[in-house]
Amino acid sequence: MNVSGAEREDSGRSTFVLADSRTPTEDDVLNIYQDVSKLADIERHLNMLYRRPFTCFSSTKAQYNLMELEVLLGNAKYDPDRHLALFVNRFHPVCSLKIYANGNIYCQAFSRESARRGLVNMVQLLQDTGYSPSLPHIKFNVVNATFCVPFHLDLRRLHQCHFAHSQYSPTKQPFVTYRLPDTLIKFAIFPSGYVYVMFASLPRYTKLAIGHILPILYLYKASPVDQGALGLCRGDINFQVLWEKEFQREDDFSIEW
Repeated sequence: MNVSGAEREDSGRSTFVLADSRTPTEDDVLNIYQDVSKLADIERHLNMLYRRPFTCFSSTKAQYNLMELEVLLGNAKYDPDRHLALFVNRFHPVCSLKIYANGNIYCQAFSRESARRGLVNMVQLLQDTGYSPSLPHIKFNVVNATFCVPFHLDLRRLHQCHFAHSQYSPTKQPFVTYRLPDTLIKFAIFPSGYVYVMFASLPRYTKLAIGHILPILYLYKASPVDQGALGLCRGDINFQVLWEKEFQREDDFSIEW
């Protein structure tokens, strides 16, 4: 007898068969983070992608000798045959940085604040080594997660019922912007069901935001007549990248709110 998800004998050899993923129920989706055993199936069902870790960037208006910095900075690695950047790992806070000779610095960490602190600390360290970097403006990745519900959405009705927390101007942009009450977290919700989660400062806030918005989305399914092909939702990478770049541009200042 074949046993899915368990060990079985096959021609004298022991093999392991993974259990098939199952399609979660609507109730499972609406309570996405309550049962960890169902989470992987739900995230797969929603094509959910988390943007981890948090990233910040600044052009420090300085020129760096990366070979020199590899010696001066601890936990640093520079291999110009493989990459143009110097890689540095730091522990207070835990973060990783990429430093380019032209002055660009990227910092990745497990929270927005840790990424910012890691970048600021590195600039101070570079100043201590004799460089003169500036920190005029720090930019962060604005998209924290994306997912797609398996149906089209009636954005006009969603906006009308959540007027205080949303904006919708279909002649200017093809999505509803919805702000999570009492936070800076914002969603861009497309009629195809595709959703961008933006401006969360910690992974747990991203999950809280997703848990908040899913029950709302399920209330505003488009009529069966409007349930067309879900191509943009499920597989159009160009569509997804295009809008993520637009949201990222100038820290989302291009999107009216």
